[in-house]
Amino acid sequence: MKQIVKNFNNLVKKTIFKVENKTNNKFIISSFNKFLITFISLLFLYLFYLSIPILYKKSWIQKNIEIQIRNEFKINLSTSSDISYRILPSPHFLIQNSKILLGDSKNLKSIADVKTLRVFISQKNFFNKEKMSLKKLLIDKANFSLLRKEFKILNKHSKRQFSNKKIKINNSNIFLKDNLSEIIAIIKIDKAALFFDNEKKLNLFKLKGNTFGVPFVFDFENKNNSIDNTKINFEAKSLNLNIFNEFIHEDSSSSFGKIIISILNSTFKTKYNVKEKLITFTSDNTKLNNSKINYSGKLSINPFDLDLNINLGNYKIFQLFNLNPIFKEFIESKLLFNDNLSLKISALASTNVKNQIFQNANINLNIVNGKINFDKTILTNDDIGLLELNKSNLYFENDKLILNTNLFLDIKNSDRLFSFLNTSKKSRKKIKNILINLDYDFSSNEIKFNKVKIDNRVLGDQFLNIIEGFSNNNSNNLIKTRRLLNKLLSIYEG
Repeated sequence: MKQIVKNFNNLVKKTIFKVENKTNNKFIISSFNKFLITFISLLFLYLFYLSIPILYKKSWIQKNIEIQIRNEFKINLSTSSDISYRILPSPHFLIQNSKILLGDSKNLKSIADVKTLRVFISQKNFFNKEKMSLKKLLIDKANFSLLRKEFKILNKHSKRQFSNKKIKINNSNIFLKDNLSEIIAIIKIDKAALFFDNEKKLNLFKLKGNTFGVPFVFDFENKNNSIDNTKINFEAKSLNLNIFNEFIHEDSSSSFGKIIISILNSTFKTKYNVKEKLITFTSDNTKLNNSKINYSGKLSINPFDLDLNINLGNYKIFQLFNLNPIFKEFIESKLLFNDNLSLKISALASTNVKNQIFQNANINLNIVNGKINFDKTILTNDDIGLLELNKSNLYFENDKLILNTNLFLDIKNSDRLFSFLNTSKKSRKKIKNILINLDYDFSSNEIKFNKVKIDNRVLGDQFLNIIEGFSNNNSNNLIKTRRLLNKLLSIYEG
């Protein structure tokens, strides 16, 4: 290329500039015009040089690109013959309708349909096509379809050193499926990049996308020298959520690490160990709303099964029932209503705060085959008795989040109950238990009472009419509760 430019300059001097001298200044070319002529000529030659790959045979391009992508990026690609060459924004081949394949050479399976693939190439030597080399890949409008078992294969690839040439992905989707090909989640990719950072000596994968209507940023980095050290950071600003995870692989079947989850005013720090398919974990200086808590549990990934025990210590029990709008939004995303999800969460709490109705709480959350309940949740008043939730069901109806449950009040000391309610002596009757079936609408914060029993006796419409005074939960307070309950006791015959 340098020799071509040199020869062209000599030609200009021997012709145009020589004519200038012979015409005794009758034909004058200014320095600017000389520069302009030279620049235009060089630009023409440069554009001609950039156009050389148009002359390459498409069959050769298709075969060569597949080989280079397999060697450089460790990606099996099946390209179509719909290939065109573009100069701008930099020289590249535009390939329509390709497929990304996963597996060994005898059993390759398509995991992605790529509508548009741009293969950018180096400009070093277009005269010798055999020396053509790739600079980066740009994948646009692709649909990735991944089964759970295929994540294991991709996880192995992530431990190898990536290419220092970038792979960029824009405007694409990832369909996550279980091993029965049922879609579990859809991740929309706005933009993503995968490459090896030579300076930091790290594999990097950065993704900006959206799932379940929640925008997020995902960063992955892996350093595999004497040990395999991986860091993952997930941030969803709309949920005020950040998850950081660092883990170290000891061998093929075990690893350990730490995870930090920050949401609202709470920070959950957890140490964990992974042995084959089972994860055991315990808390490490975790704070919930600035109160220290402890927890431990076990997690199985396939299928997803979580058993978690939490000790909230001296915690304000009434705060457990304040459903934060962001947490409510998370529930309304219906992520927990998944047939492949199984959770068993138990939370213990106690309080020494005066004027609290309950001093101890054992909250149970159970999720089985997409159904959520709070059965065997117990709230205890040391002087009066306990309140237990049973036959509960959390569900959606007309896009409203509804909890249907039985509330069973087991009264150990009715005199203490009457004293707490300031009940008049003539209204005091011995009561052992009260059963209430109700629907609670989280959207409107309203309660619908379906049935009331006192000592196994079903109460009539008169009682239901009075208890409807509790239906607007926004206006409920201790004074109102005492007044309404005393009104019920005054008409209860016992």
